[in-house]
Amino acid sequence: MRARGLVVYFIAACLLRGADAAAIIGVVLAARPAGAGDATGLLAACITLPHLAGPVAAQLLDRARSKKLVLAGAGLVYGFALAGAIFLLPITLMGAAGGLLIAGLAGPLLTGGLSSQLAAIVGTDELARRRAQGMDAFTYGVSATAGPAVIAIMATASGPAAAVLTAAGAAVVGGFVVLALPRATQQPADGEATASVGLRAALGMLLQLPGLRRTTIATAVTAVPLGAVPLLAVGTVDSLDASTASSAVLTSAYGAGNLAVSLVLIVLPLRGQADRLIRWGVIAVAVGFTLGLTIFSVPVGAAAFALLGVATGVLFTASLAARAAFSPPGAEAQIFVSMAGIKVACSSVGTGIAGTILGLGGRTMFAIAAALALATLTYLLIDRRTQVPQ
Repeated sequence: MRARGLVVYFIAACLLRGADAAAIIGVVLAARPAGAGDATGLLAACITLPHLAGPVAAQLLDRARSKKLVLAGAGLVYGFALAGAIFLLPITLMGAAGGLLIAGLAGPLLTGGLSSQLAAIVGTDELARRRAQGMDAFTYGVSATAGPAVIAIMATASGPAAAVLTAAGAAVVGGFVVLALPRATQQPADGEATASVGLRAALGMLLQLPGLRRTTIATAVTAVPLGAVPLLAVGTVDSLDASTASSAVLTSAYGAGNLAVSLVLIVLPLRGQADRLIRWGVIAVAVGFTLGLTIFSVPVGAAAFALLGVATGVLFTASLAARAAFSPPGAEAQIFVSMAGIKVACSSVGTGIAGTILGLGGRTMFAIAAALALATLTYLLIDRRTQVPQ
């Protein structure tokens, strides 16, 4: 049952998250032929900004008797809203933006919401959970790589609108696949149902519970420079006087490193206390950004970006382990979705900041990124020393 559940989960996660990853670039490509090129940034933001409302959607998931019905519904809403937005784009910009906002509101359930249910599929065995978390991280890597690639191929072959409709179809199919997930059977030891946690209480846990606080801070602060990786690649090739196209090589190397380590962590899962894993993940990211200061050619840059991708994969998998370990009963969905929303928001901030300092060059941008990672590590060490061990 566990193996079957993981296979179904993997397929559903790749379809749903692939659609989510593809939607942004698809909308950008579709906006210009539809005469909405000037509003491209606004349309893209309509998909990402609603992630901040994820905690509200998580309340629905936490309180639902059948969580897979909620997740399946999110996939269907995402797909139909995205398709509706594309049909409306040539007719009314406001209507298209409204459709994208609806899709964006369902987005957090496809990311953190789906991840929050993984423990119920795997069971209580810690090693199995760590392997499953590595697999979950792998689905994000596959989605981030394959989703935009499929959009690019479809846009070339059939046009941007058809490409986005393909992503919408993937979300709908993924929603139906979710229905094949096994029923969650985990119950508290006393056999009583666990009461769901209110929105305010769950958000307070992110800062009040030491383990969750450190995980939240580590996730949020490192998401700022990690969200800027594509622009770091552009700044690096500019500093090297290389062709702009070389930035795609660096970005691809980053994605390949992320995918590779996620695959390894399925076979050789992370071991040890979740809090310690977060610290090691931040250290790995700090080292990865520091290596960016040594780039003197595109091949060396590709290697450095690949190692940064490896470090990102380690930190993300550690974050999943920490969320699962520190989330109180009844607050799992709330914690996963809220943290996912915070991560998306901080990544968007990082992209915006990187765009304004692109002229400083790759090395300066890497130095700032490394400083942020080191500041995060310093905070984690200080906070850990001032708290009673958990």
